[in-house]
Amino acid sequence: MDTCSEKRLLARIRDGDEAGFEELIAAHSSRVLALARRLVGNREDAEDIAQDAFLRLHRHIGDFRGDSSVATWLHRTVSRLAIDQLRRRKLKERIFFFRNSNEDADPVDLTPDTAPSPGQNFFAGEIRQRMEQALQKLSARQRVVFTLRHYEELPLKEIAERLELEEGTVKSHLHRAVSILRQELKDLHEESS
Repeated sequence: MDTCSEKRLLARIRDGDEAGFEELIAAHSSRVLALARRLVGNREDAEDIAQDAFLRLHRHIGDFRGDSSVATWLHRTVSRLAIDQLRRRKLKERIFFFRNSNEDADPVDLTPDTAPSPGQNFFAGEIRQRMEQALQKLSARQRVVFTLRHYEELPLKEIAERLELEEGTVKSHLHRAVSILRQELKDLHEESS
């Protein structure tokens, strides 16, 4: 959605046009949900985060100044909500010895593609599962920075702006995340060599 169209849509929404807000949701929901899914690792939590982000946008639409695009605002909000969710999850695991079955792959991830062979599907599923397990070893902020950089392909400067961090801090989190992931997945690299 271009800037002019977005401004017109926001004006309609501020004037009470609920259909306009539904248009805004339709324009951004797939990206918001995909980002949240990558950040928290499961669809149920991702849907909750996406819904919360849109509720916050609706609540604060009158305060939205347009300094950034709605997409940027949603991206920042989803990232923050995901960090909070990941921190709460780790706290539950530590305090209450609550264990989610994070080792179980998401059935969506295991849905076979018709083109690759069953062996390739199995190996790809194992890699996805191992990557998800390795991502769980990162701090919430490291995971968000890594995801924004490598899955969303955002430049470091934009990640810093969205998370309201210094660019050097983002680089530091990214470096630590990559180091941890390399260590956790080094056996996969050795097998492929």
